[in-house]
Amino acid sequence: MFVLGFTFLGFSALLIIFTIAFINSPALLILFLCVYFAVLFFVIYKFSKSLSASFRRLAKIVQFGASLLPENEIAESAPTDIKSLEKAMKVITKEVTNRLGQAQSERSRLEAILNGMSEAVFAMDSSLKLHLVNPKARELFNLGSSDVGAKTLLEATRSTVLVDIVKKAINAGTPLETELTFRFGAEQHFLVYATPLNNNVGVVLVLQDVTRLVKLERVRKDFVANVSHELRTPIQLIKGFSETLLDSVKGKQDKHFIEIIHKNAGTMENLTNDLLILADLENNAVNTRDLEELSIAALINEVVFSVEPKANKKNIEIITDCKEDLSVKLYGSLIIQALINLADNSIKYSKEKSKIWVSAFTENQELIFEVRDKGAGISSEHLGRIFERFYRVDRARSRDDQQSTGLGLSIVRHIALLHKGNAEVESHVGEGSVFRIKIPILN
Repeated sequence: MFVLGFTFLGFSALLIIFTIAFINSPALLILFLCVYFAVLFFVIYKFSKSLSASFRRLAKIVQFGASLLPENEIAESAPTDIKSLEKAMKVITKEVTNRLGQAQSERSRLEAILNGMSEAVFAMDSSLKLHLVNPKARELFNLGSSDVGAKTLLEATRSTVLVDIVKKAINAGTPLETELTFRFGAEQHFLVYATPLNNNVGVVLVLQDVTRLVKLERVRKDFVANVSHELRTPIQLIKGFSETLLDSVKGKQDKHFIEIIHKNAGTMENLTNDLLILADLENNAVNTRDLEELSIAALINEVVFSVEPKANKKNIEIITDCKEDLSVKLYGSLIIQALINLADNSIKYSKEKSKIWVSAFTENQELIFEVRDKGAGISSEHLGRIFERFYRVDRARSRDDQQSTGLGLSIVRHIALLHKGNAEVESHVGEGSVFRIKIPILN
């Protein structure tokens, strides 16, 4: 542009000089003007052609990408500033092309992952307008090949429950996990995960079908309950007749054999009773009318009264701590059973002439029951599984304990879960254990 302006100014000055010089000679003036305008037109034409070629190259760079153009395709006649602009645009276009290629590669990888997932996936913005739906979600909610970009989550799923779950996750700003049941002809069970994106710009919703697992768990629970129920009567008969034989048999060896039968029949009876209790707890077979406002101090006193005979045999002192005016809505008989299980364990694994503490208090809108001892303690590798059914910390010692069923702590955990709470333990080998039942206080 600078060269063109300089050329134009030069020719203009030359035109003025020659006009003054040949003003008295019209023929020469006309000849000069013709030459002047021919040269000026030629200069403008060459410059325009060079400029047009440069712009065409810039257009190609933008349209096709710098990498698709030959490196030696350079307009040498283009002005310097145009060449600089062209080089800059080639660098920018090359970077943009690389970024687009990476984005397309990532998108293809993401689509492959989503298409291969057995879970239904929805991605949406904070207003619940859908951006992405994988094939499993389309199949589940019968969306076909319709354009989901024009739909909201409610329009696509027709589920106000899912909408409420997503809104809760967005409002909380943290991932939310819950269980949900749909009826698509047959009953289907899902684990639902709602995860807000950074700064709550959107949310990802994942539905995992666990129908088969739920059915298997239901079969297992029914099997345990039915078998335990069917075993209860024959075990009671064995136990009853063995007691009768103990009173009538006279031979020392025969009596020893019958005592073994009687003791093991008692163990089996305890086991079937605990299995039936667990089955009832897992199936929520508890009458909600049993939930009532109860004095916690009275419950603890009943627990102490029940385990005191065992404690007295080892000269163990039971110390209680609970406010007399503390009362909470609970399933009283179940809480008593859970605390008896914990206190019985503490007595069992504590030394003679030691102490155990049974207490209850409120903290952060929770009722906390605590059973503490200074017994043998539990090593850290067992703490994560201590509440599993039939899990034993000391299997050799447990085999010697004919009264142990391996279900006591599992029952404690299920009773806590029934109250919408949880059970936990702190323990160190040689220092003792602290078992807690935490229950939300209902208004």
